[in-house]
Amino acid sequence: MQRGTLITTTGIDGAGKSTLARNVRDELQARGYDAVYAYGRFLPLLSYPVMELGRRTVLSSSGMEKDYSQHQSNKKDLFQMSLLRRAYEILVMADYAPQLFARVILPLYQHDYVVCDRYFYDTLLTDLSGDVITDPQNAIDRYRLYEKIIPAPDYEFYVQIPPEVSMERKDDIPDIGYVRDRKEFYDAFAEANEMYIIDGTKTPSEVCETVLNSVFD
Repeated sequence: MQRGTLITTTGIDGAGKSTLARNVRDELQARGYDAVYAYGRFLPLLSYPVMELGRRTVLSSSGMEKDYSQHQSNKKDLFQMSLLRRAYEILVMADYAPQLFARVILPLYQHDYVVCDRYFYDTLLTDLSGDVITDPQNAIDRYRLYEKIIPAPDYEFYVQIPPEVSMERKDDIPDIGYVRDRKEFYDAFAEANEMYIIDGTKTPSEVCETVLNSVFD
């Protein structure tokens, strides 16, 4: 069975990943290709009760919206034990594996193109970063292990924007420190994996054209 082409878009909140992925899918379909959109990041399903328990107990004294710095400090304290970090990572990955298979892997063998809004590494860089994944190099090292068993993207695009632009575009970000921390992870990860870096401050049509030009170059 022939595998399709996997295109991934990644970046911090407000970068325009979802819009880009859908625009690329639409353009591919307009050119006659069998292309589908996929959301590739982890969604907490089985692990949600554990997350909610943590928020209501050990992390109840500090909310991300109230005091981001204190909240991050409390999370780091909570995950100081390596056994707890590893157990939580295993829980997230066990929850994520069937999602990744259904939303990304299976469609890859059913369509010409799968245009993925976020991918596996977004779970490392967003959902697990700063506490379970302690620094950018740690995220890079963890991905080196996981990439042996997950589909390798054929084209990877990092849509890069300043944290200030992220705050302007999104009204649900708790603190600018949150996007600054995430951008540090994304910048280092994109460089290490030689992703195609796109200026996310350009118009959606310009960004989409950049992706298509790269794919069909």
